[in-house]
Amino acid sequence: MLKLYKRATATELRHLTNLGGPLVVSNLAVVSMGVTDTIVAGQSGETDLAGLALGSSIWAVCAVTLIGMLAAVSPVVANLRGARDEKGCAQQMRQSVWIALAGGLLVIAGLVTSFWWSQWIQTEEPVRQVMIHYLLALATGTLPFALGSALRGYCEGMGQVRPVMRIYLAAAALNIPLDVLLVFGWGPIPAMGGAGCGWATSFVCWCIAIALYWHAKQDPAYRALKLRLLPPRPHWPTLRHLLAVGMPICVGAAGEVTFFASLALLLASYGATIVAAHQIGLSIGSVFYLVALALAQAVSIRTAQVLGQKRPKRARFVSIVGVCSGLVYALCTGVILITLRDLLVLAYTDNPDITAVATNLLLLAAAFQLVDVAQAMAWGALRGYKDTQVPMYMQLFSYWLVGLGSAYWLGEQLWGVYGYWTGICIGLGTAAVLLMLRLRRTSARAMRTRRL
Repeated sequence: MLKLYKRATATELRHLTNLGGPLVVSNLAVVSMGVTDTIVAGQSGETDLAGLALGSSIWAVCAVTLIGMLAAVSPVVANLRGARDEKGCAQQMRQSVWIALAGGLLVIAGLVTSFWWSQWIQTEEPVRQVMIHYLLALATGTLPFALGSALRGYCEGMGQVRPVMRIYLAAAALNIPLDVLLVFGWGPIPAMGGAGCGWATSFVCWCIAIALYWHAKQDPAYRALKLRLLPPRPHWPTLRHLLAVGMPICVGAAGEVTFFASLALLLASYGATIVAAHQIGLSIGSVFYLVALALAQAVSIRTAQVLGQKRPKRARFVSIVGVCSGLVYALCTGVILITLRDLLVLAYTDNPDITAVATNLLLLAAAFQLVDVAQAMAWGALRGYKDTQVPMYMQLFSYWLVGLGSAYWLGEQLWGVYGYWTGICIGLGTAAVLLMLRLRRTSARAMRTRRL
Protein backbone atom coordinates (compact mmCIF):
# COMPACT_ATOMS: atom_id res chain seq x y z
CA MET A 1 0.00 0.00 0.00
CA LEU A 2 2.80 2.40 0.87
CA LYS A 3 4.40 2.02 -2.60
CA LEU A 4 1.16 3.09 -4.27
CA TYR A 5 1.01 6.34 -2.32
CA LYS A 6 4.61 7.56 -2.19
CA ARG A 7 3.72 11.25 -1.97
CA ALA A 8 1.13 10.69 0.76
CA THR A 9 3.56 8.45 2.64
CA ALA A 10 6.26 11.12 2.47
CA THR A 11 3.77 13.72 3.69
CA GLU A 12 2.72 11.65 6.67
CA LEU A 13 6.29 10.71 7.52
CA ARG A 14 7.09 14.42 7.53
CA HIS A 15 4.17 15.13 9.87
CA LEU A 16 5.17 12.27 12.16
CA THR A 17 8.78 13.44 12.14
CA ASN A 18 7.85 17.02 12.99
CA LEU A 19 5.71 15.80 15.87
CA GLY A 20 7.74 12.76 16.85
CA GLY A 21 11.23 14.29 16.72
CA PRO A 22 10.74 16.66 19.68
CA LEU A 23 8.68 13.99 21.46
CA VAL A 24 11.56 11.54 21.05
CA VAL A 25 13.95 14.06 22.59
CA SER A 26 11.50 14.77 25.44
CA ASN A 27 11.03 11.07 26.19
CA LEU A 28 14.76 10.39 25.99
CA ALA A 29 15.30 13.26 28.41
CA VAL A 30 12.83 11.62 30.80
CA VAL A 31 14.38 8.17 30.54
CA SER A 32 17.88 9.63 30.80
CA MET A 33 16.96 10.72 34.31
CA GLY A 34 16.27 7.10 35.21
CA VAL A 35 19.48 6.01 33.50
CA THR A 36 21.42 8.64 35.45
CA ASP A 37 19.81 7.44 38.68
CA THR A 38 20.83 3.85 37.92
CA ILE A 39 24.42 4.76 36.98
CA VAL A 40 24.99 7.03 39.99
CA ALA A 41 23.35 4.60 42.44
CA GLY A 42 25.41 1.77 40.92
CA GLN A 43 28.61 3.66 41.74
CA SER A 44 27.35 3.98 45.33
CA GLY A 45 27.16 0.20 45.77
CA GLU A 46 25.20 -2.94 44.99
CA THR A 47 22.75 -2.38 47.86
CA ASP A 48 21.86 1.13 46.67
CA LEU A 49 21.44 -0.12 43.10
CA ALA A 50 19.19 -2.99 44.15
CA GLY A 51 17.10 -0.71 46.40
CA LEU A 52 16.77 1.80 43.58
CA ALA A 53 15.76 -1.01 41.20
CA LEU A 54 12.87 -2.07 43.44
CA GLY A 55 11.85 1.50 44.27
CA SER A 56 11.95 2.70 40.67
CA SER A 57 9.87 -0.29 39.58
CA ILE A 58 7.17 0.71 42.07
CA TRP A 59 7.43 4.40 41.17
CA ALA A 60 7.14 3.50 37.48
CA VAL A 61 3.73 1.97 38.20
CA CYS A 62 2.65 5.12 40.05
CA ALA A 63 4.01 7.48 37.40
CA VAL A 64 2.49 5.59 34.48
CA THR A 65 -0.83 5.42 36.33
CA LEU A 66 -0.87 9.21 36.65
CA ILE A 67 0.23 9.70 33.06
CA GLY A 68 -2.41 7.22 31.92
CA MET A 69 -5.18 8.99 33.85
CA LEU A 70 -4.25 12.15 31.95
CA ALA A 71 -3.44 10.46 28.64
CA ALA A 72 -6.77 11.49 27.14
CA VAL A 73 -5.78 15.16 27.25
CA SER A 74 -3.42 14.94 24.27
CA PRO A 75 -5.65 13.12 21.71
CA VAL A 76 -8.84 14.90 22.83
CA VAL A 77 -7.16 18.31 22.53
CA ALA A 78 -5.63 17.30 19.18
CA ASN A 79 -9.05 16.24 17.87
CA LEU A 80 -10.62 19.54 18.92
CA ARG A 81 -7.71 21.47 17.46
CA GLY A 82 -8.24 19.65 14.16
CA ALA A 83 -11.82 20.97 14.30
CA ARG A 84 -10.42 24.47 15.20
CA ASP A 85 -12.16 24.52 18.59
CA GLU A 86 -9.59 26.36 20.75
CA LYS A 87 -12.05 27.06 23.55
CA GLY A 88 -12.86 23.37 23.77
CA CYS A 89 -9.13 22.61 23.99
CA ALA A 90 -8.75 25.05 26.89
CA GLN A 91 -11.76 23.51 28.64
CA GLN A 92 -10.15 20.06 28.53
CA MET A 93 -6.92 21.36 30.05
CA ARG A 94 -8.57 23.28 32.88
CA GLN A 95 -10.71 20.31 33.90
CA SER A 96 -7.80 17.86 33.71
CA VAL A 97 -6.28 19.64 36.73
CA TRP A 98 -8.93 17.98 38.91
CA ILE A 99 -7.90 14.55 37.65
CA ALA A 100 -4.25 15.37 38.31
CA LEU A 101 -5.00 16.49 41.88
CA ALA A 102 -7.14 13.45 42.73
CA GLY A 103 -4.70 10.96 41.20
CA GLY A 104 -1.69 12.64 42.78
CA LEU A 105 -3.15 12.49 46.28
CA LEU A 106 -3.95 8.79 45.90
CA VAL A 107 -0.39 8.03 44.80
CA ILE A 108 1.04 10.04 47.69
CA ALA A 109 -1.04 7.98 50.11
CA GLY A 110 0.43 4.80 48.65
CA LEU A 111 4.02 6.06 48.78
CA VAL A 112 3.97 7.33 52.37
CA THR A 113 2.71 3.95 53.60
CA SER A 114 5.59 2.07 51.93
CA PHE A 115 7.20 1.38 55.31
CA TRP A 116 4.19 -0.85 56.04
CA TRP A 117 3.48 -2.75 52.82
CA SER A 118 7.17 -3.14 51.90
CA GLN A 119 7.41 -5.91 54.50
CA TRP A 120 5.73 -8.21 51.98
CA ILE A 121 8.64 -7.85 49.54
CA GLN A 122 11.19 -10.62 49.94
CA THR A 123 14.59 -8.92 49.92
CA GLU A 124 17.44 -8.01 52.24
CA GLU A 125 16.67 -5.39 54.91
CA PRO A 126 19.32 -2.83 53.75
CA VAL A 127 17.87 -2.99 50.24
CA ARG A 128 14.35 -2.51 51.65
CA GLN A 129 15.43 0.60 53.58
CA VAL A 130 16.92 2.20 50.47
CA MET A 131 13.68 1.49 48.60
CA ILE A 132 11.48 3.01 51.35
CA HIS A 133 13.49 6.23 51.62
CA TYR A 134 13.54 6.55 47.83
CA LEU A 135 9.74 6.29 47.64
CA LEU A 136 9.18 8.71 50.53
CA ALA A 137 11.34 11.27 48.74
CA LEU A 138 9.31 10.85 45.54
CA ALA A 139 6.07 11.51 47.45
CA THR A 140 7.10 15.18 47.75
CA GLY A 141 7.18 15.54 43.95
CA THR A 142 4.07 13.56 43.04
CA LEU A 143 1.60 16.45 42.74
CA PRO A 144 3.83 18.59 40.49
CA PHE A 145 4.52 15.47 38.42
CA ALA A 146 0.77 14.97 37.88
CA LEU A 147 0.09 18.63 37.06
CA GLY A 148 3.09 18.72 34.74
CA SER A 149 1.75 15.64 32.91
CA ALA A 150 -1.57 17.41 32.30
CA LEU A 151 0.17 20.53 30.99
CA ARG A 152 2.44 18.48 28.78
CA GLY A 153 -0.50 16.62 27.25
CA TYR A 154 -2.25 19.91 26.45
CA CYS A 155 0.83 21.46 24.86
CA GLU A 156 1.49 18.36 22.74
CA GLY A 157 -2.16 18.13 21.69
CA MET A 158 -1.91 21.74 20.51
CA GLY A 159 1.10 20.76 18.42
CA GLN A 160 3.54 22.78 20.56
CA VAL A 161 6.08 19.98 21.06
CA ARG A 162 9.33 21.93 20.76
CA PRO A 163 8.91 24.09 23.90
CA VAL A 164 8.10 20.91 25.85
CA MET A 165 11.26 19.33 24.46
CA ARG A 166 13.41 22.25 25.64
CA ILE A 167 11.93 22.10 29.15
CA TYR A 168 12.58 18.38 29.51
CA LEU A 169 16.11 18.67 28.14
CA ALA A 170 16.88 21.32 30.77
CA ALA A 171 15.36 19.07 33.45
CA ALA A 172 17.52 16.11 32.39
CA ALA A 173 20.65 18.27 32.53
CA LEU A 174 19.69 19.50 36.01
CA ASN A 175 19.11 15.95 37.25
CA ILE A 176 22.76 14.91 36.73
CA PRO A 177 24.47 17.23 39.27
CA LEU A 178 21.56 16.81 41.69
CA ASP A 179 21.97 13.01 41.62
CA VAL A 180 25.70 13.21 42.27
CA LEU A 181 25.28 15.82 45.01
CA LEU A 182 22.53 14.03 46.92
CA VAL A 183 23.78 10.45 46.49
CA PHE A 184 27.38 11.12 47.55
CA GLY A 185 26.94 14.34 49.55
CA TRP A 186 29.11 17.44 49.62
CA GLY A 187 29.91 19.86 52.43
CA PRO A 188 26.89 20.19 54.73
CA ILE A 189 24.73 17.96 52.48
CA PRO A 190 24.95 14.35 53.74
CA ALA A 191 25.36 11.36 51.44
CA MET A 192 21.89 9.81 50.97
CA GLY A 193 22.79 6.85 48.77
CA GLY A 194 20.03 5.57 46.49
CA ALA A 195 17.41 7.69 48.31
CA GLY A 196 19.19 10.82 47.04
CA CYS A 197 18.00 9.97 43.53
CA GLY A 198 14.41 10.23 44.79
CA TRP A 199 14.98 13.73 46.20
CA ALA A 200 16.67 14.81 42.95
CA THR A 201 13.72 13.54 40.91
CA SER A 202 11.20 15.33 43.13
CA PHE A 203 13.02 18.64 42.77
CA VAL A 204 13.16 18.21 39.00
CA CYS A 205 9.39 17.49 38.93
CA TRP A 206 8.73 20.82 40.63
CA CYS A 207 10.95 22.61 38.10
CA ILE A 208 9.17 20.97 35.13
CA ALA A 209 5.69 21.85 36.44
CA ILE A 210 6.65 25.49 37.06
CA ALA A 211 8.29 25.81 33.62
CA LEU A 212 5.29 24.29 31.79
CA TYR A 213 2.87 26.51 33.73
CA TRP A 214 4.88 29.61 32.83
CA HIS A 215 5.05 28.55 29.17
CA ALA A 216 1.31 27.83 28.93
CA LYS A 217 0.51 31.18 30.58
CA GLN A 218 2.82 33.29 28.41
CA ASP A 219 2.79 31.73 24.92
CA PRO A 220 0.21 33.32 22.53
CA ALA A 221 -0.49 29.88 21.03
CA TYR A 222 -2.63 29.22 24.14
CA ARG A 223 -4.53 32.52 24.16
CA ALA A 224 -7.82 30.72 24.90
CA LEU A 225 -6.43 28.89 27.94
CA LYS A 226 -6.21 31.69 30.57
CA LEU A 227 -4.56 29.58 33.27
CA ARG A 228 -5.06 30.43 36.93
CA LEU A 229 -3.53 29.01 40.09
CA LEU A 230 -6.90 27.61 41.19
CA PRO A 231 -8.87 25.41 38.76
CA PRO A 232 -12.46 26.31 37.80
CA ARG A 233 -15.42 24.43 39.16
CA PRO A 234 -15.63 20.80 38.04
CA HIS A 235 -17.52 20.37 34.79
CA TRP A 236 -18.75 16.80 35.09
CA PRO A 237 -19.50 16.09 31.39
CA THR A 238 -15.95 17.10 30.48
CA LEU A 239 -14.46 15.11 33.33
CA ARG A 240 -16.53 12.05 32.44
CA HIS A 241 -15.36 12.25 28.82
CA LEU A 242 -11.70 12.61 29.82
CA LEU A 243 -11.98 9.72 32.25
CA ALA A 244 -13.92 7.53 29.80
CA VAL A 245 -11.08 7.88 27.30
CA GLY A 246 -8.22 8.14 29.78
CA MET A 247 -8.93 5.49 32.43
CA PRO A 248 -8.69 2.54 30.01
CA ILE A 249 -5.38 4.02 28.82
CA CYS A 250 -4.36 4.31 32.47
CA VAL A 251 -5.28 0.70 33.25
CA GLY A 252 -3.57 -0.59 30.09
CA ALA A 253 -0.38 1.40 30.67
CA ALA A 254 -0.31 0.54 34.37
CA GLY A 255 -0.92 -3.09 33.44
CA GLU A 256 2.18 -3.13 31.25
CA VAL A 257 4.40 -1.32 33.75
CA THR A 258 3.06 -3.40 36.65
CA PHE A 259 3.81 -6.47 34.55
CA PHE A 260 7.47 -5.40 34.37
CA ALA A 261 7.52 -4.27 38.01
CA SER A 262 6.11 -7.60 39.20
CA LEU A 263 9.00 -9.36 37.47
CA ALA A 264 11.46 -7.30 39.53
CA LEU A 265 9.61 -8.27 42.71
CA LEU A 266 9.49 -11.95 41.71
CA LEU A 267 13.23 -11.85 41.00
CA ALA A 268 14.00 -10.21 44.36
CA SER A 269 14.48 -13.61 46.00
CA TYR A 270 17.20 -14.44 43.42
CA GLY A 271 19.55 -11.93 45.08
CA ALA A 272 20.92 -8.45 44.46
CA THR A 273 23.07 -9.52 41.48
CA ILE A 274 20.12 -10.82 39.42
CA VAL A 275 17.91 -7.85 40.39
CA ALA A 276 20.66 -5.40 39.40
CA ALA A 277 21.23 -7.16 36.05
CA HIS A 278 17.48 -7.18 35.41
CA GLN A 279 17.29 -3.45 36.17
CA ILE A 280 20.20 -2.65 33.85
CA GLY A 281 18.64 -4.67 31.04
CA LEU A 282 15.29 -2.91 31.42
CA SER A 283 16.98 0.49 31.72
CA ILE A 284 18.85 0.01 28.44
CA GLY A 285 15.76 -1.37 26.71
CA SER A 286 13.66 1.53 27.96
CA VAL A 287 15.94 4.03 26.22
CA PHE A 288 15.10 2.49 22.86
CA TYR A 289 11.46 1.90 23.73
CA LEU A 290 10.94 5.55 24.70
CA VAL A 291 11.76 6.54 21.12
CA ALA A 292 9.04 4.18 19.88
CA LEU A 293 6.66 5.53 22.51
CA ALA A 294 7.26 9.05 21.21
CA LEU A 295 6.48 7.87 17.69
CA ALA A 296 3.30 6.28 19.05
CA GLN A 297 2.37 9.60 20.68
CA ALA A 298 2.93 11.34 17.35
CA VAL A 299 0.70 8.79 15.60
CA SER A 300 -1.98 9.34 18.23
CA ILE A 301 -1.87 13.14 17.87
CA ARG A 302 -1.78 13.07 14.07
CA THR A 303 -4.60 10.50 13.84
CA ALA A 304 -6.78 12.54 16.19
CA GLN A 305 -6.11 15.74 14.22
CA VAL A 306 -7.07 14.11 10.92
CA LEU A 307 -10.22 12.59 12.44
CA GLY A 308 -11.13 16.04 13.76
CA GLN A 309 -10.95 17.20 10.14
CA LYS A 310 -13.46 14.43 9.21
CA ARG A 311 -10.94 12.42 7.13
CA PRO A 312 -11.15 8.81 8.40
CA LYS A 313 -9.54 7.31 5.29
CA ARG A 314 -6.49 9.50 5.80
CA ALA A 315 -6.48 8.60 9.50
CA ARG A 316 -6.24 4.92 8.60
CA PHE A 317 -3.34 5.71 6.28
CA VAL A 318 -1.61 7.58 9.12
CA SER A 319 -1.89 4.52 11.36
CA ILE A 320 -0.45 2.23 8.65
CA VAL A 321 2.51 4.52 8.07
CA GLY A 322 3.05 4.78 11.82
CA VAL A 323 3.05 1.02 12.47
CA CYS A 324 5.36 0.31 9.53
CA SER A 325 7.85 3.02 10.53
CA GLY A 326 7.84 1.62 14.07
CA LEU A 327 8.69 -1.87 12.83
CA VAL A 328 11.61 -0.54 10.79
CA TYR A 329 12.87 1.30 13.86
CA ALA A 330 12.56 -1.85 16.01
CA LEU A 331 14.65 -3.89 13.58
CA CYS A 332 17.41 -1.27 13.67
CA THR A 333 17.46 -1.08 17.47
CA GLY A 334 17.54 -4.87 17.71
CA VAL A 335 20.77 -4.90 15.71
CA ILE A 336 22.24 -2.23 18.01
CA LEU A 337 21.29 -4.13 21.16
CA ILE A 338 22.92 -7.33 19.88
CA THR A 339 26.15 -5.84 18.54
CA LEU A 340 26.84 -3.26 21.29
CA ARG A 341 25.45 -5.07 24.33
CA ASP A 342 28.84 -5.34 26.10
CA LEU A 343 29.56 -1.62 25.81
CA LEU A 344 26.04 -0.69 26.87
CA VAL A 345 26.21 -2.76 30.06
CA LEU A 346 29.69 -1.48 30.96
CA ALA A 347 28.27 2.05 31.07
CA TYR A 348 26.33 0.95 34.16
CA THR A 349 28.71 -1.33 36.05
CA ASP A 350 31.97 -3.27 35.79
CA ASN A 351 30.86 -5.97 38.23
CA PRO A 352 31.62 -9.19 36.28
CA ASP A 353 28.74 -11.16 37.81
CA ILE A 354 26.18 -8.49 36.89
CA THR A 355 27.57 -7.83 33.41
CA ALA A 356 27.54 -11.55 32.54
CA VAL A 357 23.80 -11.77 33.17
CA ALA A 358 22.87 -8.34 31.79
CA THR A 359 24.59 -8.87 28.42
CA ASN A 360 22.65 -12.09 27.91
CA LEU A 361 19.40 -10.34 28.82
CA LEU A 362 20.02 -7.76 26.08
CA LEU A 363 19.80 -10.56 23.50
CA LEU A 364 16.25 -11.19 24.68
CA ALA A 365 15.62 -7.44 24.82
CA ALA A 366 16.38 -7.28 21.10
CA ALA A 367 13.69 -9.89 20.52
CA PHE A 368 10.93 -8.31 22.59
CA GLN A 369 11.78 -4.86 21.18
CA LEU A 370 10.12 -5.82 17.88
CA VAL A 371 6.80 -6.91 19.35
CA ASP A 372 6.82 -4.18 22.00
CA VAL A 373 7.20 -1.43 19.39
CA ALA A 374 4.48 -3.00 17.22
CA GLN A 375 1.96 -3.04 20.06
CA ALA A 376 2.93 0.49 21.13
CA MET A 377 2.33 1.92 17.64
CA ALA A 378 -1.03 0.16 17.26
CA TRP A 379 -2.06 1.34 20.71
CA GLY A 380 -1.07 4.92 19.86
CA ALA A 381 -3.23 4.90 16.74
CA LEU A 382 -6.18 3.47 18.69
CA ARG A 383 -5.87 6.34 21.21
CA GLY A 384 -6.22 8.74 18.30
CA TYR A 385 -9.51 7.02 17.49
CA LYS A 386 -10.50 7.28 21.20
CA ASP A 387 -10.87 3.49 21.12
CA THR A 388 -9.42 2.60 24.51
CA GLN A 389 -11.73 0.21 26.40
CA VAL A 390 -11.40 -2.97 24.32
CA PRO A 391 -7.63 -2.45 23.85
CA MET A 392 -7.36 -2.23 27.64
CA TYR A 393 -8.86 -5.72 28.00
CA MET A 394 -6.54 -7.01 25.28
CA GLN A 395 -3.52 -5.61 27.07
CA LEU A 396 -4.46 -6.99 30.47
CA PHE A 397 -5.08 -10.42 28.95
CA SER A 398 -1.75 -10.34 27.12
CA TYR A 399 0.38 -9.04 29.98
CA TRP A 400 -1.08 -10.72 33.03
CA LEU A 401 -2.54 -13.98 31.79
CA VAL A 402 -0.31 -14.88 28.86
CA GLY A 403 2.85 -12.91 29.68
CA LEU A 404 3.14 -13.24 33.45
CA GLY A 405 1.86 -16.82 33.44
CA SER A 406 4.40 -17.97 30.87
CA ALA A 407 7.17 -15.89 32.48
CA TYR A 408 6.60 -17.45 35.91
CA TRP A 409 6.43 -20.99 34.56
CA LEU A 410 9.48 -20.65 32.32
CA GLY A 411 11.43 -18.84 35.04
CA GLU A 412 10.68 -21.16 37.92
CA GLN A 413 10.66 -24.44 35.98
CA LEU A 414 13.32 -23.94 33.30
CA TRP A 415 15.60 -20.94 32.81
CA GLY A 416 15.48 -18.61 35.82
CA VAL A 417 15.76 -14.92 34.91
CA TYR A 418 16.04 -15.81 31.21
CA GLY A 419 12.73 -17.66 31.45
CA TYR A 420 11.09 -14.56 32.89
CA TRP A 421 12.37 -12.48 30.00
CA THR A 422 11.15 -15.06 27.47
CA GLY A 423 7.71 -14.67 29.05
CA ILE A 424 7.97 -10.92 28.41
CA CYS A 425 8.39 -11.62 24.69
CA ILE A 426 5.38 -13.94 24.65
CA GLY A 427 3.11 -11.46 26.45
CA LEU A 428 4.11 -8.48 24.33
CA GLY A 429 3.78 -10.51 21.14
CA THR A 430 0.23 -11.47 22.05
CA ALA A 431 -0.62 -7.81 22.71
CA ALA A 432 0.88 -6.76 19.36
CA VAL A 433 -1.25 -9.20 17.36
CA LEU A 434 -4.49 -8.37 19.19
CA LEU A 435 -4.03 -4.58 19.03
CA MET A 436 -3.23 -4.56 15.33
CA LEU A 437 -6.33 -6.63 14.61
CA ARG A 438 -8.36 -4.15 16.68
CA LEU A 439 -6.83 -1.19 14.83
CA ARG A 440 -7.82 -2.71 11.50
CA ARG A 441 -11.41 -3.11 12.67
CA THR A 442 -11.67 0.32 14.30
CA SER A 443 -10.29 2.20 11.30
CA ALA A 444 -12.61 0.33 8.92
CA ARG A 445 -15.62 1.14 11.12
CA ALA A 446 -14.68 4.85 11.13
CA MET A 447 -14.65 4.90 7.32
CA ARG A 448 -18.02 3.15 7.11
CA THR A 449 -19.53 5.62 9.57
CA ARG A 450 -18.23 8.53 7.49
CA ARG A 451 -19.88 7.19 4.35
CA LEU A 452 -23.29 6.85 6.02
